[in-house]
Amino acid sequence: MSFGLCKGSTAASWMIEQGLPWQRLAGRGPLGYQKYARVRFIPDPSQPGQRINDVSFEQQELRENEQIGVVLDILSRYTRTPDDCYFCMWAGWGSIAVDSPPNFAFPNRDYWMLHGTLADYGDWNSDNPARWPYGDAPDPAFIWPADRAWCVTNDVDPHFATIGAESAAIEEIVTDQRIDAVLDNPEHEPPHWA
Repeated sequence: MSFGLCKGSTAASWMIEQGLPWQRLAGRGPLGYQKYARVRFIPDPSQPGQRINDVSFEQQELRENEQIGVVLDILSRYTRTPDDCYFCMWAGWGSIAVDSPPNFAFPNRDYWMLHGTLADYGDWNSDNPARWPYGDAPDPAFIWPADRAWCVTNDVDPHFATIGAESAAIEEIVTDQRIDAVLDNPEHEPPHWA
């Protein structure tokens, strides 16, 4: 199987129905999970107002999409529907080539919602147009299985992705040594770079 563009946004209505402010939903994802984690693509700032250009970082061993792949590999064991998943691609990237208007939106964010399997994630942004015909696209903004057992949120602005899932899945994510993951509390705002 490969990614297919959804005809509508019905599969994402559960997120909209939470009534969260757009910034909260886009940046941190939906509520209602037992536990949350953040996978940090670069470290958190050490003080408020710190600018990312003022700090040098060691290059992480895994690229951002590879870190998300590690997370999805773990999460694949915590869903009954790994072959029935949704992936949202933010429409704000100028390099995306989709022949139809975005099919999922909330204030200040438009997305193309795609359907596929977790195994398809390996083809996300592939150079092979038979596997990925949508142009150059950064990582998905949202990923969730049809049973909604978990959700990965990776907005364009934060330096991290947020994962909501059952406790055992989150514990496995934060203890995996291949990625930089920390527990997260959705009621508190995480550190942000200025």
